[in-house]
Amino acid sequence: MSSNPKNMSRADQVRARRKIEKVQRKPIPRSENRGAREMSNASRVVSRHNTYRSSSAHVTSTKQRRQVYLPTGTPGSEVRLPTLPRISFSWRWLSAILMVAAVVVLYMMLNADTFRVNTVNLTGGIRVPSEEVKAMLNVTGESIIHVNPSQVEKQILATFPDIKSALVEVALPDSLNVVIVERIPAILWIENEQELFWIDQDGFTFSVRGEANLPIRVYANSTPPFALGYVEPIAVLPGEEPEEDELPERVPAIDPNFVSTVQKLNTIKPAETIMLYDSANGLGWTDPHGWQVYFGTQTEDIDMKLVEYSYIVEAILDRNLQPVLISMEFLHAPYYRLEH
Repeated sequence: MSSNPKNMSRADQVRARRKIEKVQRKPIPRSENRGAREMSNASRVVSRHNTYRSSSAHVTSTKQRRQVYLPTGTPGSEVRLPTLPRISFSWRWLSAILMVAAVVVLYMMLNADTFRVNTVNLTGGIRVPSEEVKAMLNVTGESIIHVNPSQVEKQILATFPDIKSALVEVALPDSLNVVIVERIPAILWIENEQELFWIDQDGFTFSVRGEANLPIRVYANSTPPFALGYVEPIAVLPGEEPEEDELPERVPAIDPNFVSTVQKLNTIKPAETIMLYDSANGLGWTDPHGWQVYFGTQTEDIDMKLVEYSYIVEAILDRNLQPVLISMEFLHAPYYRLEH
């Protein structure tokens, strides 16, 4: 009779268990459904990968080629033409085409006779002969690309002092338009009965040529007072083409205040007298009483000088004197000189 396991001690149970033959463990069987599912998943991964590649190739082929269908006139039927490659252009292609076109156009403008200066249209000149300006420019036959309007303007102003401003424009294919503005003479400077030059309102001097509208005639015994720091520039001869940095800067030779003084005194002096200039005493005129009066070269205090001059004239006439010169150059130090 076998013993009841419940009545056996723990040690007896262990010894009894050791006597039992060892059981071989078998692997846990997998269900058929699970294996089929894993195989199906693996198949799907491979199929998905292949499908992706096939789709990409198809898209690429669709982008590269375009199918064209033509109707045959029969309902439900059409003819497919051979596939045509699809060509796409990018902005780089457009930039390259524009660059090549620009190079071709530039080459033609530099070498073709069509783009060589053939006509110079000059307007605005009255006293300055247009032939002189055109001869100085000397651009006929030159490529229109080589003409620098700014350089031409500076060259005109440096060569012709009687031109106040110049505007040069290029008109394709072969013309050059030049618009000039001449200076208006304000003073005609006369020395030893010889007309030397004109002076405009800004103090620029230029040669006398043609006619002018009533400039003030000044009879002098010397050249006019030059502006402070003025240095006479080197003249540019016709036909010369100096560099841009060699062109002389346009600065007035005469102080504009001196021009204003001449114009002011011209409205004061007696109408029948002429304007005089003396290097020692300045501007003046011959008084109707026979002597010469000078007021210097500045317009400051001119009204007070005139009042003071009237008192001096009255005093001289009361004393029955006949001076040869009265100087009003300095307001607080006037004087007169009697004839020896």
